[in-house]
Amino acid sequence: MSYSINKDCIGCGSCAKKCPEQAISGKVKKRFDIDPDLCTECGTCFATCTRGAVSDPDGNRSPKKSKSQKPVRAHIDIKLCAGCRNCFLNCPSDAVKLIKKNIFSKDYGVIDTDNCTGCGNCLGYCITGAVQLI
Repeated sequence: MSYSINKDCIGCGSCAKKCPEQAISGKVKKRFDIDPDLCTECGTCFATCTRGAVSDPDGNRSPKKSKSQKPVRAHIDIKLCAGCRNCFLNCPSDAVKLIKKNIFSKDYGVIDTDNCTGCGNCLGYCITGAVQLI
């Protein structure tokens, strides 16, 4: 019996990025799946998920981050932002908003911290390294 992903998955993909066996697949903003034939039960996905969406072989769910813990959120350095919109297009929680300084400037991303889950999906899509989790 391998680890599994339940209905609370928001499709952030953080578990798939950290899986050393590449046993997790899916599409952004859709529920991910674990291939039981590839899963070695290392527990990386269980430790990575902050939403309680991963269940271990015994049926225990990964712990959600408690409200007392300081939440990790994405931050975009607008000086480094290229305006590519990758973070905006690939954020599973719609936490990235596009802002334009004036009509002549490029769009740049800012994070709506109320919607950001801290999944880190935006990090993988940023082409300039403007995104950090803090």
